[in-house]
Amino acid sequence: MELTGHQLHLRFDFSEFGFEVFAPLKHYAESGRHVFHFPVISRELATDEIKPIDALRFMELIILFASAEFPEINAELVKSRLLNSIENLTKYQEYFNRTGKLVNRVKMNFIETEQSLALGHSSHPLTKGRMGFKNEEELLRYSPETAGQFQLAYFLIAPNQVIEKNAEGFDITDTFKAELLQAVPADHQIKSLIDQYPDWKVLPMHPWEAEYLLALPEVKAMEKEGLLYSLGNWGAIYTPTSSVRTVYNRESEWMYKFSLHVKITNSERVNLTRELHRGYDVSRLLKTDLGKTLKKEFPELEFVTDPAFFSITYQGKFIDGFNTSIRHNVFKDEAADKNVTLLAALCQDSLLGEKPRMVNVIQHAAKLKNKPVDQVAINWFKQYLHICVGPIVGILNKYGMAFEFHQQNVLVEMDSQNFPAKLYFRDNQGFFFRAGKAEELLSYLPDLAQESGSIVPEALIFPKLTYYLLINNLLGIVNALGCNGLADERTLIDLIYLEFKQFEESDTTGFVDYVINSRSWEVKGNLLTNLINIDEASAPIDNPAIYRAYPNPLNKYFFCDNLIKPKIDEVIYSRYFPKEDITISLRSFDVDRDLEMVHDWFNQEHAKPIWKMDGPIKELETFYRTLIPSDHSHSIIGEINGEPTFTIEPYWPMRDTVGAYYEASATDYGAHLLIAPTDKNKKYSFCIGQMIMDMVFMNPVVGKCIGEAAVESRAMHIFVTRLGFKFQRVIKMPTKDANLTFCYREWYWEKFPESKDVALMGQVAGV
Repeated sequence: MELTGHQLHLRFDFSEFGFEVFAPLKHYAESGRHVFHFPVISRELATDEIKPIDALRFMELIILFASAEFPEINAELVKSRLLNSIENLTKYQEYFNRTGKLVNRVKMNFIETEQSLALGHSSHPLTKGRMGFKNEEELLRYSPETAGQFQLAYFLIAPNQVIEKNAEGFDITDTFKAELLQAVPADHQIKSLIDQYPDWKVLPMHPWEAEYLLALPEVKAMEKEGLLYSLGNWGAIYTPTSSVRTVYNRESEWMYKFSLHVKITNSERVNLTRELHRGYDVSRLLKTDLGKTLKKEFPELEFVTDPAFFSITYQGKFIDGFNTSIRHNVFKDEAADKNVTLLAALCQDSLLGEKPRMVNVIQHAAKLKNKPVDQVAINWFKQYLHICVGPIVGILNKYGMAFEFHQQNVLVEMDSQNFPAKLYFRDNQGFFFRAGKAEELLSYLPDLAQESGSIVPEALIFPKLTYYLLINNLLGIVNALGCNGLADERTLIDLIYLEFKQFEESDTTGFVDYVINSRSWEVKGNLLTNLINIDEASAPIDNPAIYRAYPNPLNKYFFCDNLIKPKIDEVIYSRYFPKEDITISLRSFDVDRDLEMVHDWFNQEHAKPIWKMDGPIKELETFYRTLIPSDHSHSIIGEINGEPTFTIEPYWPMRDTVGAYYEASATDYGAHLLIAPTDKNKKYSFCIGQMIMDMVFMNPVVGKCIGEAAVESRAMHIFVTRLGFKFQRVIKMPTKDANLTFCYREWYWEKFPESKDVALMGQVAGV
């Protein structure tokens, strides 16, 4: 690791299969997405052979690891998707290199940013998978990264086979017919065909999907029965947006979100009928008095709606490839040149050695404002939080609406100073209504959600909204600012906490409490969803993907660096006990200096049954090299009159295992203790106990100290009771039944008033 120049690293434990993997880090991210340095290496445990590995080998090890819980993983499918994503990433970068296309200019218009997302959003492991295009020519023609251009294909279909809705109050297919007739030469046979069937419907289609549809047996049957005619490709040139299947023309009133039977990331992008109705429902709701009031109250957020859709049935069944949602083009004509950016593109990493766009935007803003870059980055993020969090929490509370506010659904309009001025949300399938507001919503739109199924319990909304808004969106911005050295991630995460905190009392849904106070969030596992081949587009509405517990990053607002990440080269705390005539000092564990000594301590007979760390020294070294940079615990060596005598491991229950077994608070801290000497005259147990409590309560962020000694350890129970702890209950943990005990600062100081003066002195000194 030292040879890479990046000693900080991640260790992936595949020891069950005889390997461990080490990835050196360019950037350790509090926001969750670390930036690797290379090479990433594996070590074979049996032989100690160390060698670099590529992404495919890494994925093979992940599949092995996950197969214990998910034996149905199709390893070959996963690997083929990975290779397809890498191959496509390579082709897009070759295209950018060949054409000189820039994706990082300070000012870019709507379609430029839509087509600049060469790397994909950072929360997905197989970001550019596109399985279904038959060859490279199709890939380049229909991909936004290569600015593909094409005419739409058209069909003429018997009206009884067509279902169409339009919240704008007119048949959208009449518009399509007029546009086609304008594009077709006056003497073309298509005009006579349309004249022959004046009531039939003209429907546009993505040209790739049109070919797919024409090969289907049911479509061939419709052609044979004279219910459908393929009219070919006509009219204006369209180009794909970042979603591939949603196409745009700057002169058109509409964008078209087509179905596309191509596996993009992990899903065939087919519009389900419930999704078509969802866009229609929201468009109608926003036209009611409720919707008009919402727009006035929250002008910072504009919904780009999908008011119309069409679908085709044959013999009572939908042909899903025809399902198409039709979206208002709010970036038409002059509006096309607004400085509005896809958020995922703004947060994209460096491409081909160029500065990332976020860096250019913030640096240019700093120049305009004549202020330091880090200050401008923080203020930029504050402004984004202001126009984002308040409206979303307010709309959820007052109007019962939630939406999948992730980076590819959000557009940011920037002002003349490059600061966020307005947000746009687009995605017909990403709207949900909370059940607690159903009665009020139905009073405005009685048939709301009858076809879309979009009224759902709050318990289902919270994980989705947390993943899309917090993990993908806000922490994605934190990551972009942090990994590019524009701002400190901890500072930005604290700002998120404070932004939500101000709505804690006014929030009636429980969402804000969940966001800021939960020990962990349930968030979407994109990799797992891929591994077990869940197609999110067609999965049941209440279980579209795998969600997993994820440590709540906002808890870091209460993180105590003095306990969990103290400075390694300094004495943490020292105190003289006059009665015993001893000085006890605490310093951080040093692997090179202390490993053999502590290994001997753990192998003493009195330590073995309690600590269970009496294995080989190699395993202990791995433990400490993992522990020391972690955010759940730390190791401290205690010296009595200069002689190492004990070890303390302060821990944070919000990250430590114990926090899962009681109602942990982010201000809780605890400590494990091992005293090496067995001679009672050398242990000084009670002085050490006071040292621990002094050290913990010197930190104002600490609310209470917790204990979880094994039930059978009566001596430890008596010991902590003397220090001021009070028994709460027995908790059952994987390795023991434990007495859960609490000690608040006031309880400790009541027993040991002199420690209050010690603590206050320590706080003044900055301990």
